[in-house]
Amino acid sequence: MSETPIQHELTMPYEAAASAEHSTESAPVNQSSPASPAEASGPAGPVRPAKPARRHRRARRIAVIAVASVVAVAGVVALGGFLAVRHLEGNIHRIPNVFTRLTAVTTPVMPAATRHSMTILLTGSDTVPAQRGGSGIDRSSTAPQEPSALIALVHLNANRKAGAIVSIPANTVVDVPGHGRTKISNSLRLGGPSLLIGTVQRLTGVRIDHYVVVDVAGLASALGPLGGVNVSLPAATTSNGVAFHAGVNHLTSATALDYAEQASLSEERHALRQQALLRAILDKLAQENLLGDPASAFGILNAFTKALSVDSNFSNSDLQSLAMHLHLLGAGSGTFVTAPVQGTHLNGPVSHQLWNAIRHDAVASFAQQHPSTVTTAAPS
Repeated sequence: MSETPIQHELTMPYEAAASAEHSTESAPVNQSSPASPAEASGPAGPVRPAKPARRHRRARRIAVIAVASVVAVAGVVALGGFLAVRHLEGNIHRIPNVFTRLTAVTTPVMPAATRHSMTILLTGSDTVPAQRGGSGIDRSSTAPQEPSALIALVHLNANRKAGAIVSIPANTVVDVPGHGRTKISNSLRLGGPSLLIGTVQRLTGVRIDHYVVVDVAGLASALGPLGGVNVSLPAATTSNGVAFHAGVNHLTSATALDYAEQASLSEERHALRQQALLRAILDKLAQENLLGDPASAFGILNAFTKALSVDSNFSNSDLQSLAMHLHLLGAGSGTFVTAPVQGTHLNGPVSHQLWNAIRHDAVASFAQQHPSTVTTAAPS
């Protein structure tokens, strides 16, 4: 049977060694070295059997088997990783045509130094957003989405060394294209994600790269694989019969929704609680490097991806990159601020500085200059 190219390459060194050894044995013996009885030769002297070839054939078989085993194991690992990634990608709900009506003319151009930053518009929902696209000729995603208490810009700096979450109060009155001045959260009801993105881009001058909706109930359920998280409250309170005390409270999948959706809270307080829950999750992921451990990463990501809906332009590679950089939003690297408002209107001069800080990857510096805008980690 003829050898394959791989086998030929593997056997060549051994054959060369065998040839060299055979040449050495057939060469004349140095007369200055005493010959052992076993090596003595003569017309009737004994001849030593030639065994190296058999040893080399056995070595070749072992080498081929070893290489084949390594390749097989690598293949199984790669297939397992591929199937795991495909499974996680399948968990994520896709919202089509979100960016269809948003043209290059209406999309802000980021400064050259921060062109490779990433900004995601994040909202919250108790239901899965509609899968269908819009009914207009541009087929944009104008399918209504219920107003969200949580509206935030998740920003990763271009150098991928820091990040920020900038929230905009849902009852802030702004210019909504085609609908005049109304609460920013109404844009979801009036024109779906496309209108909200257009409104935020026009307001801030920040390019929105992707759109994500987090199912708050799904986020709470995902705390199981994470082992729960800790949040702080300034005073004791009760929600749906669940008592929370002043100070640090440990939330589980059974109590997190009671914390985030307490019925007596205002829309603004709901948003702050949801952000505090999200912040606690990101802090734990960063501090304990849970996504760096393959054993725990799959279980955590499997739970959290089920709580997400993303725009259909959000590629799988972009999602993987986001997962790898979530630690930038946790303690030490992440900055949480809230757009400054006076009543239901933005504080013009300070908010303009904030938008400019996002565009230039300088939210951390802005927060130092305007500490009153830092989002509280312990909302009431």
